[in-house]
Amino acid sequence: MEDTWEIPGPTFIGIYLLGFSVALLFSFAVRILTRSGAVTAPGGSLTALDLACLTGGRRRVVEAAVAQLVETGQLRAARDGYLEVAGRAGGTNPVERTVLADVVRHGRRSVTMLTHRLAGSDSVGEVAAGLVRAGYLVDHEVARHRKLISVVPVAAVFAAGVARWMSGITAGRPIGWLTLVLIGTGLIGYALYRHPICPRTFAGADAVGTAPASRPVELVAVGGFASHPDQLIRASLLGGSAHGIHAASGLGGAMVASAWLAGDGGSTGGGDAGGSSGCGGGGCGG
Repeated sequence: MEDTWEIPGPTFIGIYLLGFSVALLFSFAVRILTRSGAVTAPGGSLTALDLACLTGGRRRVVEAAVAQLVETGQLRAARDGYLEVAGRAGGTNPVERTVLADVVRHGRRSVTMLTHRLAGSDSVGEVAAGLVRAGYLVDHEVARHRKLISVVPVAAVFAAGVARWMSGITAGRPIGWLTLVLIGTGLIGYALYRHPICPRTFAGADAVGTAPASRPVELVAVGGFASHPDQLIRASLLGGSAHGIHAASGLGGAMVASAWLAGDGGSTGGGDAGGSSGCGGGGCGG
């Protein structure tokens, strides 16, 4: 009985594994190059909002703005997790002004609902867009396109293996080892496809590593409300989490959850590059 495609089984498996390894190296190279963009911004430290965007995503930007407004006395955090305007509201940047306008419009505003809603605002998006222009973040569309490019060779090699496997079945040839190899490489390829390219460039990761984090707003930017140094303020800002989620579940929680996922990757975890103005997050490898 002739070998399938006139290539002995062990020889084909060796060729297949070599091709798959080359495809993996190509995929890793594309991902590394995507995060290796040059920094175009002038030298200088990151702002607290920049730091929040790079470390925690769009919701973290809102949290940092809230922390700064509470620190400056423009907002008051109640123990039930609601915010109120406490003093002369002005804000020092567009994100703070957006937060203040939202609180003023509602009178009292749940911290949880505020961060959910404003994570998708234009002012927060502009923070991320500025980081993209500066070379600290990868544009979402670029990252998505490069990820697809990176998996094409892997998929092509895997498809060749599947074709050989099907030909072996048709010809009645033994395919046990090839089946095991296909299962292993298929799982690797699937994991590669599921894992997005980190939106934070290597320059962005370096900037985060050297950024100061001593003031309350900077601590919140790095670790969320749970990192606020003042225990009373921390408890107040975190007090609305359960309340806000419970209210969302009673009033179309699925809609709120989908909006949250589209806007950001979470306040204490990592973010993603949701849209062209998406932020970085803890899912990055550094």
